[in-house]
Amino acid sequence: MLKLLRRYAFPLACLAALALALLIYLPGLPGSFVFDDVGSIVRNPAIRIRDLGFESLLQAALSSPGGGLMRPLSMLSFALDAYFFGLSPFAFKLTNILIHIANGLLLGLVARELLRTVQERFALSRREIEWLSLGIALLWCVHPLDLTAVLYAVQRETALAAFFSALALLSYTVARRHQRSRGTGRWLLWLCTPLAVGAAVFSKENAAIVPLLFLVIEFTLLRFRGRDGAPSRELWLFHGLFLLLPGLGLAALILLHPATLFASYVGRDYTMWERLLSESRILLDYLRWALLPDLKQLALFHDDIAPSRGLLQPATTLPSCLAVIVLLAAAFGLRRRAPLLSFGLLWFFAGHLIESTVLPLELAFEHRNYLPLFGLMLGTLGSLYLFARSRGEARLVAALFVIGVSAMAAATAVRASEWGNELDFALSESKHHPGSPRALSELEWAYLNYIVVTHDATLVPLAEDAARRSKAADPYSINQDVSLAYMYSKLQDVPNARRHLAAAAKGADTAHISATLQFSLQTLLDMAVPENQALFPDMRAVFDRALASPQLTTDACYTANLMNSYALFLDRIQDIPAAVTSLHKSVMLCPSNGQLRANFARLLLRYGDLKDARTELDALRALGDPRRSSELAELEADYKAQQRLKHGG
Repeated sequence: MLKLLRRYAFPLACLAALALALLIYLPGLPGSFVFDDVGSIVRNPAIRIRDLGFESLLQAALSSPGGGLMRPLSMLSFALDAYFFGLSPFAFKLTNILIHIANGLLLGLVARELLRTVQERFALSRREIEWLSLGIALLWCVHPLDLTAVLYAVQRETALAAFFSALALLSYTVARRHQRSRGTGRWLLWLCTPLAVGAAVFSKENAAIVPLLFLVIEFTLLRFRGRDGAPSRELWLFHGLFLLLPGLGLAALILLHPATLFASYVGRDYTMWERLLSESRILLDYLRWALLPDLKQLALFHDDIAPSRGLLQPATTLPSCLAVIVLLAAAFGLRRRAPLLSFGLLWFFAGHLIESTVLPLELAFEHRNYLPLFGLMLGTLGSLYLFARSRGEARLVAALFVIGVSAMAAATAVRASEWGNELDFALSESKHHPGSPRALSELEWAYLNYIVVTHDATLVPLAEDAARRSKAADPYSINQDVSLAYMYSKLQDVPNARRHLAAAAKGADTAHISATLQFSLQTLLDMAVPENQALFPDMRAVFDRALASPQLTTDACYTANLMNSYALFLDRIQDIPAAVTSLHKSVMLCPSNGQLRANFARLLLRYGDLKDARTELDALRALGDPRRSSELAELEADYKAQQRLKHGG
């Protein structure tokens, strides 16, 4: 029996690792959609495909509301989930969990290939490499810092990009092993690797960092050596084509059109310089959470992190900048003596180069650590094992590893259970980050949704209190009053609904231009139903004040989207002339937006203005936007039908 256990210990351990990675996430499956899930999935009609035809799949693939490359593979996967299982958060999250487990398997294989590169130098046996690879992959799989990339449905984009990135890394490392041993592997290097990188980038743009990870592997572990240890010209050519040339192209684009980058900071509460300073602090937080995760700090929302306004504001900024510089210098300096540790640090920082530097993104999200965490785990665990083994303490590392995996898995299971219920999730987020406007808004909406479904008025004071705290954290937002008005309208409490709509209107012209303001106006649009007719004038006042904001002059297309929402609202309350005027202004402000032109054409057709509808349909066709092809076909059919009726045909 003992012989059998020893013989099958590794495959049994692999199965146990897979089971553990699955089990710890199961408590989170009943949870709801949250935050950006709403825009990308719930309110995205393109992913609710009715068939698996080419047109339907293309529309879904190109329906992302964000990302320069539209993230077609991720959007397509959302559409397939919706087609087979409906808009069920359970199905979306289960798919994410399975992708996460597949990523763990692939990264375990990548870890094995990377450890093989130092096998001779540190006299690692095949058995040691297998167990170390399994340990690294398992630790990564159960780490609580990965949770938001798994249970936050829309971040399948991150997990799917990591899946193809892991395929690219595996292809690259296997190709390099064949190249060094037999001088083969070219098809893996030149065909499979670029294809996998391309698939990763079309899942999410942050995967463009993968060629830089190849460079980290070469710099720390492989040294650009080919067969017999000689420098490989072929490898230099590969990196020149897939890293240097794209990098130079991007640099040239930024230098020639710097306004494109800086203009994107409109609506952010920080400049590019302030973001760079802030990220030094945040990167150290990421490192701390990776090595010693604290459930009191881990959360979906980190919008309570104050930006750095200078090197000493806050005072931790300068020490953080210096710490990052020291860590990078150490990584370069340790390349020969501790290659795995050097690899782990450089991989971590390289993995954050896109999302934690100059791009005008939000300051912090945990899912940005999804792939960077793997290199850090390999570097630290591998280095710790080698250090302990050299002193005859390898068993101590094994014991510490079991304790660490158990603690990480338990922490992830606790977090997953909090994500298993909308109200529990919101309560935990607001408890861990009481100064986060988004966490408090999420809590308010969790109460509202519960009240709307159950009509349990005893929770109204809790919803009001959450809204008050959210307003205190984000005074330039009208979302709190709009959401309470929505709740009171559902409870048929017109006086209180009007009171909050009046408060929203009062603050609308000073509200910060942001996705939150768009969401607030969308909520008003959702409220524009016949049973709320008494509230229509109050709702219109909120729109009017929001569109009068002087801040809107800074972003034409943002303003156009707000005017589009206003036009749809006006259409619902049967003010047709005002709706047409608003949509016309919207199209003029952002003429390249195909959705706005499609909405305008539909409105014109509905009210029989064939001449202007024809103009908009021609303009829509001229845009050549494949996302609008089926919509354009439907509008053209409607136009022809009305034309036949007009001419008696």
